[in-house]
Amino acid sequence: MTSMPNGIMVAIVGGSGAGKTSVAEFLKEHFGDLCDILSMDDYYRNLQPGVDPRNFNFDSPKAFDFTLFRDHISSVKACRAIDLPIYSMITYRREEGIKKVYEPRPLNIFEGILILHSEDIRELFDFSVYIDAPPDERLIRRIERDTKERGRSLESIISQYRRFVAPSFVSFIEPQKYFCDIVLPDGIANATGLRVIVNAIENMLKD
Repeated sequence: MTSMPNGIMVAIVGGSGAGKTSVAEFLKEHFGDLCDILSMDDYYRNLQPGVDPRNFNFDSPKAFDFTLFRDHISSVKACRAIDLPIYSMITYRREEGIKKVYEPRPLNIFEGILILHSEDIRELFDFSVYIDAPPDERLIRRIERDTKERGRSLESIISQYRRFVAPSFVSFIEPQKYFCDIVLPDGIANATGLRVIVNAIENMLKD
């Protein structure tokens, strides 16, 4: 791989269903080949055998492999390629024998619910965005996603939301707002806010 200056590292954080992926994909489309996206969802730990996923808090920091996540962020920042793990939301485990090589770009976007939870990881990012969305909208999007993509029942989604998702949002996810460079209400629908973000990143790329 041809050497190049350290890439720009951007974190997009927010609650489940806030619209992080939509904003990340908007930026990727805008910046084209200069940009690529990594999802924190691929850094979930394997669910241990015998554990019922309905009784596991996937929104807790304990659910993630922060050691591997930190190592990979550091590698990307230093322009070193990584073997990205592939996590299945059906089996709740990493796909065995399957990997995706991520080649660092001038602009690297990381999106997820707890990217800025650890101070040592926060320090690796050049720019961070918190996607702010109303609780009812986040729940609706989660219901739409989990019923269509993961085959889950409405009852199980609501039960998990009340038991784990809502409390974890207050305890772990929302506090990250205060570490972010910009708060983007309404996500992809906020055209003015998106222009501010694009301008900021364009200026960083020029520098």
